[in-house]
Amino acid sequence: MKKLILLLFIPYLIIAQDFKIEHKVNDDKTVDFSYKKLSPNSVTVIVNFSFLENSLNPTNIVEKVSKPEGRLFSLKPINNEQNIGFNYSYSFFNHKVNPRIDKDFVYILPYKKEIQMYVEELSYLGSTYSDKEEPKGWKSYSFSSNEVQQIFPVRKGVVVEVIRDFDIDTTKTFTYYSKMNSVKIEHSDGTIAMYSGFNKNKIYVNIGDLVYPNYNILGETVLYDKRKKYRINFSLYYYSTKNGVKLSNLFQNNQIENVYVTPTFYQNGESVKLKKDSFYESDYNDKTLFQNFSKRQIKKYKKGSLIL
Repeated sequence: MKKLILLLFIPYLIIAQDFKIEHKVNDDKTVDFSYKKLSPNSVTVIVNFSFLENSLNPTNIVEKVSKPEGRLFSLKPINNEQNIGFNYSYSFFNHKVNPRIDKDFVYILPYKKEIQMYVEELSYLGSTYSDKEEPKGWKSYSFSSNEVQQIFPVRKGVVVEVIRDFDIDTTKTFTYYSKMNSVKIEHSDGTIAMYSGFNKNKIYVNIGDLVYPNYNILGETVLYDKRKKYRINFSLYYYSTKNGVKLSNLFQNNQIENVYVTPTFYQNGESVKLKKDSFYESDYNDKTLFQNFSKRQIKKYKKGSLIL
């Protein structure tokens, strides 16, 4: 069996543009800091006080936020009769950096229950073709079938990127594509799932959508090349500071790297790591399906109602 390969160019994180911090001085001399953001993804915020007087708060504060707006933190005065003196700057990065990963999470295969697809592993070619070092923990899968398949999220999450720009050439045989139609989903623990290989006209989600496993169809597969196989590529990763850099000392995008996760999937009542060159049938039980669901969401799901 020929080994599948994937050339992946990993962009540095782009500093969010639609994010701002505001502060308010209260009558009791406390100072409330709040934020507003337009992007659906989480943001890691680093606030640095170059001057801070009449307060015991730390001069470096790190927060990770996911809601559109809210409170960041407050400064409290040492002397309640005097105002707090301060001068600050802040930086912010897309997604949760150095998140606490849920290592025990059990994922659901990204296609309809009782459907079988063939699983292969993708090799990283960045180190061969562009002198890029293989990302930490590199793991990426390809799920293929002889017919069109609907693709579902492996876990509840928020759609943070959709690319539906590319046509497929089925007259040739390709080892890899560098440009594929894709959907990127951020999960509550900070992991990010990348699905690539969709029919550009049959992607059914948009940026900002909250999606659920076996409920929301992300899109449909398309022929990969002249071999007449329908394929979707999948990988799971998170963002981490390089070389143990503390978040409070994070200033530049090149201090961040992708770290890949090898997920475990529900299969025959067990949690398994996928073996390459094997067929796997999508399956789940209620415990696996309803991870991260609220009671209200579970109730609506079982009734077949719209989940928001």
